[in-house]
Amino acid sequence: MITFLYETDDTLITDLVNTAILNPDINQIENRLLDGTYNVQSIGDSLDIIEITCYVTKTNKIVIDDINKICGYIKLVKENKYYTGYITKAMPWNVLTKGTNGLYEGRFRLVVQEEGTVWETFL
Repeated sequence: MITFLYETDDTLITDLVNTAILNPDINQIENRLLDGTYNVQSIGDSLDIIEITCYVTKTNKIVIDDINKICGYIKLVKENKYYTGYITKAMPWNVLTKGTNGLYEGRFRLVVQEEGTVWETFL
């Protein structure tokens, strides 16, 4: 199973995505009632959040940083599905190798705004 990270114009950023885990972010309020029972209430619609760990070159690190600066959209393709959204909670980059084409490890959350199916054609 290969996972890819793209710009919104389908320019490949990296195919070295280590983890991409989909988690719903639900806003819940828990209350204990006078009779001792609990009441759990979900407020609004839940957000779909994808926790991503990826490895990129220095050039593509700058691309991701620039997208994050302007709150732009990024696309993740995984298991014949695509998820488009914006980056939140980006962690500091880890430098794995130095040099002109150094390798960096990045971790961030993708707030999903759109998802769909990728149709592949085989000749």
